[in-house]
Amino acid sequence: MLYTIIAILVAFNMIVWKMKFEQGRYGDLALDFIAISILSMFFGHTLGGLVITAIAGTIISLYLYIFPPSFA
Repeated sequence: MLYTIIAILVAFNMIVWKMKFEQGRYGDLALDFIAISILSMFFGHTLGGLVITAIAGTIISLYLYIFPPSFA
């Protein structure tokens, strides 16, 4: 069950990343990658950590997609 949840969330994240890339939102995309990287470092290499990172990464991706950051 956990593997299915992780697969769905990772696929959804990749779709959001593709949409951001196609729209030229490179700064937004970079923040997404940085957030995912930091989360994965915090929660280690366990199955529970992977689930937490996938869920948190999806929430962060959606938030940044809806409310794009301004780099001014």
